[in-house]
Amino acid sequence: MSTTTPHRKRDLFVEGAIAPAFIAESIAKHATRTDIGGHEIFLGQVRADTIDGRQVQAIDYTAYRDMANEGMAAIREEAFTRWPAMTCLHVHHSLGTIAAGGLCFVVFASAPHRQQAREAVAFVTDEVKKRLPIFGKELFAEGGHVWKENR
Repeated sequence: MSTTTPHRKRDLFVEGAIAPAFIAESIAKHATRTDIGGHEIFLGQVRADTIDGRQVQAIDYTAYRDMANEGMAAIREEAFTRWPAMTCLHVHHSLGTIAAGGLCFVVFASAPHRQQAREAVAFVTDEVKKRLPIFGKELFAEGGHVWKENR
């Protein structure tokens, strides 16, 4: 892909949990591409952590949507600049309440060679967590919440 032409801006967000079938369909759509030699996928899933003796049953995700989408566009451009041979980059993050076990974050990259896809996915995953205004309120089974801290 050209590094001089900006890539199409996309809405990062999905309402609710990300369905495994959605991910499978995305993978299947790439089967006709003969310039791809490797795919890499990161799947983020809500954990049933125990915090101060209370178990997380879900995370309620909110975001400054416009700001996050602008930030994601910048991260995408950085990724395509660093790995210009990368052919595809898809990123989705949930909004709303996602139960423990549900998928809430997906980063999917394709490239002619696996290492490019691996490096791009690691970079994008880390940058989304560091830079985008996405917030998670961890909800406890017995009531109450704490704000999630990215580590």
